[in-house]
Amino acid sequence: MMTSEATTPFVARSQPPIAALLVLGAITLFFAYVGMTAFDTSLPVIGPRRLGRPPQGMGIAFFVLAALSLAATVWQLRRRFNPNVDVIADADGIASQQSFRGRGCLAWKEISRIEPRYQSLLYIYGMPTAGKAKRLVIDTAHIDVPTADLFAVIARHRPDLVSVPRS
Repeated sequence: MMTSEATTPFVARSQPPIAALLVLGAITLFFAYVGMTAFDTSLPVIGPRRLGRPPQGMGIAFFVLAALSLAATVWQLRRRFNPNVDVIADADGIASQQSFRGRGCLAWKEISRIEPRYQSLLYIYGMPTAGKAKRLVIDTAHIDVPTADLFAVIARHRPDLVSVPRS
C-alpha cells in the first residue's frame, strides 16, 4: 500500500527574490533620472559635477535603458505575484521548466546522477529511452520550497542518488 506522501506530487513555483526586485526598481529610477537631466536643466545632476549634463542623444539612450529595466522589473513582479510551476516531481519522475537549456522531464529510472553546483544550481543527468543524454537544471534559490524538501523527494524515489551527509 502506498502512502499519500508517496503519491502526492512535489510542486515548486518560481519565486524571484525581493532584493532583485528592489535593485531592478532602483536601476530603472536611476536610468530615467539621468535621461531626464539631459532634457530638463532644472534637475540637479547626480554624480561628479565635472561630467556635466549628458547630451540629449545620451539622454535618449538612458530612457531606452530605463524602459528595458522597467520591462524586466514588471516581468519579475509578474513572476512574484503569479508564479509559474517550475519543478514537478511525482511517482513517474521529475520535470523542470526553469531554464532554456535545462528544461524537460526524466523518469526516476532514467536518472543517472544528480549534482549540486555553484551556489544554488542542481543538475540532474539522465538517459531517456529515446537515447540522447539529457540534463535538467533547477535553480533552487528561485523556487518557493526549501532545497531539503526537493532532496527528500529525490531520496524517496531514488535513495542511491542522494548522499547522506556525514556527521
